[in-house]
Amino acid sequence: MLSADHRDLVRAAVAHAESVNDDGDHTVAAALRLQSGAVVLGVNTYHFLGGPCGEISALSNRAATRPDDSIIAVAAVYGPTGDVLPPCGKCRQILLDIAPTIRCVVRDANGLTAVPVRDLLPHAFDWRAAEQPQRLYMWEGYEDSIRDGSKRQTIRVDDPFRPGEARIVFEKDSGDVVEIPADIASVNTAARAALTEQDAQHDGFTDLAELHAALDQHYPGLGPEDPIDIVSFTLHTDK
Repeated sequence: MLSADHRDLVRAAVAHAESVNDDGDHTVAAALRLQSGAVVLGVNTYHFLGGPCGEISALSNRAATRPDDSIIAVAAVYGPTGDVLPPCGKCRQILLDIAPTIRCVVRDANGLTAVPVRDLLPHAFDWRAAEQPQRLYMWEGYEDSIRDGSKRQTIRVDDPFRPGEARIVFEKDSGDVVEIPADIASVNTAARAALTEQDAQHDGFTDLAELHAALDQHYPGLGPEDPIDIVSFTLHTDK
């Protein structure tokens, strides 16, 4: 779960990525949050001889405009999809050399999180991931209700999805990993307080109180006005 500042940083990176993406030379945007609260943006420039990444571009812009304003966090986004990307090996080394405490927004099985750059090794950049279906991680206890159709929705916090092809993934205590081909049908963002009894039932819960109890357990500190995503999905077996 992200802080409000990190969430805003991701939004800035997403907006910049959408505005500059040309599906060619400029596809990755980055946003830096500085100690003052200022946000500095950058975009990659692809070339077969090599070119600056989005993060490097943002670092150059910061050096040119706010060299004495230290870097707190960075987020990078892939323009064609709006997905958050971890920094590549070169970028993480440069960020580490600047300050090992800089937090990088990355995605793990529980959604977006901000990790100190010194701890980034498990989140290595893999360009192949951008071409693969989205991965929607679920608790193994939901497998039966998803397969029988009683659960066709999930509530997510700082775990963004978009309509399109997906895999529902169950990482089981036994060590087995089960994947079910699916499609994300819709994603609707609302405040937690706007959830309804119908949302709870679509999510496989008995009532709204049970859903809120589950949210409190999974996302401690989640407030009534904090944003949540209502993600609905269908299985390929439904078609």
